[in-house]
Amino acid sequence: MNSDKASSSSATHTESCYRDICILIVDFDPICLRVASGMLRALTYEVLTAHRAKEALEMIQDKDLGIDMVLMELHMPDMYGLDLLDEIKRISDLPVLMMSFDRSEKAMLSSLDKGAHFYFTKPLYMEDMSDIWQYVHNRRDQQKRQRLEAEKEAAALQESSFNEEEEGYEDDGSFVSDWNNIYGDDQSREETARLDAGSPGSDTANDRSDLFPVPIDEQQLIPPPSPPTPPQGQGMLESNSVAEPEDDHEAGSDMAAKGGDTN
Repeated sequence: MNSDKASSSSATHTESCYRDICILIVDFDPICLRVASGMLRALTYEVLTAHRAKEALEMIQDKDLGIDMVLMELHMPDMYGLDLLDEIKRISDLPVLMMSFDRSEKAMLSSLDKGAHFYFTKPLYMEDMSDIWQYVHNRRDQQKRQRLEAEKEAAALQESSFNEEEEGYEDDGSFVSDWNNIYGDDQSREETARLDAGSPGSDTANDRSDLFPVPIDEQQLIPPPSPPTPPQGQGMLESNSVAEPEDDHEAGSDMAAKGGDTN
């Protein structure tokens, strides 16, 4: 009973692998085409068919069809199977399985050397078709790994670019050089600040004073101080004190005149 459950679980898993796989069968023989497509549909694969190589190439290029794998006859009438294999590999990365009544070692090795994933000899059997889904899943896993690697590389590149911006592009000096050209380096900025402040001992302070002119509002100007007003009466006293020497001189003149009269 346990083996029946295990067998049932395995069959369910395998059927789920078949359902999302689309296989294109290419064969000029309608009987072989019908037998192969019937087997694959019985395994719940999605099946498309083509009778000519040109038709098969057009269907492979149509991405809307969602073809996952190609099962094709080696000896096609309009194009030799190996040439058709080359064309398929040129336009896609689909896994290709070859089939033929040709049992020669040359046909098998030539097909595998050209890039075929497997070579089936006709007539086909159900067991031959039961495991071909693995080629599709291997391709999908590979595509997923490639996509993840591409995303990691893109994230690493973006992070590296962000770090360069944060560091100011100091590796090549371009950003620092542009900054210094516009604003000057630390030493020149300090010198400019000292000159603008008009520090003592600087001969060029007045020459640099117009680098950063600042408009001055007339209301902010401080008028010069007015002279103090003398107290009341002080002016008269000062004028009298100044005139006193003249009075003394006049008094001396009068006395001299009187003396002359007496004589």
